[in-house]
Amino acid sequence: MPSRRRLLAAISSVAVAGMAGCSGSASGGSDTVDCHTSALVHGRGNVLDNGARGTVEEGDVRLAVPLSVDNVREYSISVLKVYDAAGNLVHAIPVSADDAELMANKAGVNEGQLLYEQSIGRRPFHGRYRVDAVNTSEESVDFVTIEFNCFSDVSD
Repeated sequence: MPSRRRLLAAISSVAVAGMAGCSGSASGGSDTVDCHTSALVHGRGNVLDNGARGTVEEGDVRLAVPLSVDNVREYSISVLKVYDAAGNLVHAIPVSADDAELMANKAGVNEGQLLYEQSIGRRPFHGRYRVDAVNTSEESVDFVTIEFNCFSDVSD
């Protein structure tokens, strides 16, 4: 039987992999019972290396974007701008490193991470969005374009 430390390490590894949502590569993706997310294009920065993903909570589809608190501070990220497939700005999500205390006990957030979510519809829902991390000078420091399908109510 594995030791408690090994078991906890394995569980933590699975949780971190699940949090990633999609990798920085164009082929990265995340599959859950509710949604499948793929990264189509990624900018050259590292702010959105953890990608973005479609999630479902009680039938509500959300766009979830994990950010490192250190990156938010270092690059002075102030807002996540979300654009639809046609290039229209559909959401502007305020960002602050000060949010870390509020998110400390939030499910799905690792130590040193912030998780910003935006409600975007009811499932079934699919979409393509570009998320830009914008600094206080209104400059985009990184972006990721994702595509996702959140399926109708399925059970595992």
